[in-house]
Amino acid sequence: MWALAALAALLLAGQSHATPRATPPRSTRVTVEVFVVALAAGDAAQVVFTRREGRLEGGANPDVRARDLATGETELILLNHSTSWRWETDGRIVLTYLVWASAGSLRAAARPLPSLQPPAPTDPLRPRRAQIRESDVLAHGLRHLAFLLAVDRDGAVADALGPRAAAALAKLAPDVAGELRPH
Repeated sequence: MWALAALAALLLAGQSHATPRATPPRSTRVTVEVFVVALAAGDAAQVVFTRREGRLEGGANPDVRARDLATGETELILLNHSTSWRWETDGRIVLTYLVWASAGSLRAAARPLPSLQPPAPTDPLRPRRAQIRESDVLAHGLRHLAFLLAVDRDGAVADALGPRAAAALAKLAPDVAGELRPH
């Protein structure tokens, strides 16, 4: 009997020295950001865009959320995850998509493409830039889409985009990362 009591005392004493449980991590907020890009109505070369974003709730599929954000009056041609994600100082993780829409389908909220200058170099040990400009993210997505067009062996991307959109993207040097360089 005393052996059982001693064993119980040892077990209880051991629990008091156990490593405390880690506090469960707070849920990370994830935002889906969509750049909807299209040729302007009636202009063979002008590219316009709009930016939309929304929170990703409850483990939802970000591809589906991006499609939902991009639709409306817009006729989607191509939905592309631009390989971009970033941490924002408010703690959010932002997943970026680039959507190519049919020519002329972006109206009131559409803006012309900004000057897509290469972002400033970063410290090799601190790759996150102090300031991430909207144009940096948009340029990254467009470079990636130009890359997909350049390696489009079966022509599916070119067919989806059409000749006018493909010609507009062909003006960009295709790249999966790095600076934006016109041909």
